[in-house]
Amino acid sequence: MKLSEIKRVLAEEKIRLTKSLGQNFLHDANQLRRMMAAAQLTPGERVLEIGPGLGPLTEFLLGTAREVLAIEKDRRLVEFLRRRFDSATNLTLLHDDALEFLRRERRDWSQWKVVANLPYSVASPVLVELAEAERGPRRLVVTLQLEVAKRLAARAGAKDYGVLSLLVQLNYEPLGLFKIPAGCFFPEPGVDSACVVLERREAPLLTGELRSTFEKVVKRAFSQRRKMMLKVLKTDWPANRLEAAFARVMLAPQARAETASLNQFVGLTQCLAEMPKEEIFDVVNERDEVIGQKPRREVHRLGLLHRATHVLVFNARGQIFLQKRSQKKDRQPGLWDSSASGHVDAGEDYDACAVRELREEIGLEPKAPLQRLRKFPASADTGQEHVWVYRVPAEGPFRLDPEEIERGGWFAPAEVTRWIAERPQDFASAFLLIWKSLRQQGMPNE
Repeated sequence: MKLSEIKRVLAEEKIRLTKSLGQNFLHDANQLRRMMAAAQLTPGERVLEIGPGLGPLTEFLLGTAREVLAIEKDRRLVEFLRRRFDSATNLTLLHDDALEFLRRERRDWSQWKVVANLPYSVASPVLVELAEAERGPRRLVVTLQLEVAKRLAARAGAKDYGVLSLLVQLNYEPLGLFKIPAGCFFPEPGVDSACVVLERREAPLLTGELRSTFEKVVKRAFSQRRKMMLKVLKTDWPANRLEAAFARVMLAPQARAETASLNQFVGLTQCLAEMPKEEIFDVVNERDEVIGQKPRREVHRLGLLHRATHVLVFNARGQIFLQKRSQKKDRQPGLWDSSASGHVDAGEDYDACAVRELREEIGLEPKAPLQRLRKFPASADTGQEHVWVYRVPAEGPFRLDPEEIERGGWFAPAEVTRWIAERPQDFASAFLLIWKSLRQQGMPNE
């Protein structure tokens, strides 16, 4: 399909291309042949094409593949394609959003190949969705922005190396890329373009739940790429476990995320999954100075002093969010408690712990810095914990961890005070101490 024909069809069909859909049609026959050569199609194969546009690549695919599934979001183009290829018995044409389709239809793509001039607006999420599929395509041959193509092929140490590189390369090996001049597209894109070739690995590097852990490690590591990765990962894992894992995969404690290879990220994931899940706490003295480390079970059994945080979440109406502790909790199950609370892990500080507990227990990423209210020394009421109490504004709704929380709710401070006076047995002992102290200080206001 030559450029003149594309312009004629668009004019006759009165189709004005939509920039938001990333519609740049690849019309150059030489580039289309290069894509076909890279795909290495045989007559018996099945092909998924995303964003066929006016069908220049579709025409090539139909001449070789046994079956072509083409997904087009633009209804006007779908109507044209149906007329153009009405006699093609090996074409299935869907009017759908490709990204939504892939997320909705969990198909077995293992015997398929993907050959497509991807709409630039959705290229990255579409590739991640395909790469993370349980049974992903055998080969991906796709055109996209040169910047994205470089990230897909980047190795550790390269400036383009990052989250996208690792999420895709976990299951796919980059085989190379070639640039495509802007003049090969209509309209000409304002960015450089390239075709990248990705081949599914014969054996997966990680399987099952480890893949979600890998994604969590990678995204957290690159969330602050200028910082040392070990410090960034402490948001989600105890320092002692991370230090042991770094040593096993031969990563220096000072390493930054862009210097860690795919295999090292895989190794970190495996190490963190293999290590005992029991929490390790810093043991402290009466002055809150660290004097050692012990597993959670030992700390509680021996009554050793350790650390914890409590966070009180207030909304704009002055209400406080309280949680009812899960019946599965080993200490004070089923009692009402602070919005979020938990132990400080070994090597972790109070502030980091407070943010982590908000995220883990109620799914809150605070938009404002947490305000320190008061520190309580370790006592029987606090469970032998030195406790820092924080306050943070938020409106919800929250995503409650069912392993930690039975339910939650918003309460006016006066309501909480009356409830405590009438039924103090409904509340965790540390929260009773915290609330009484704050009321004596005149906070929160009723």
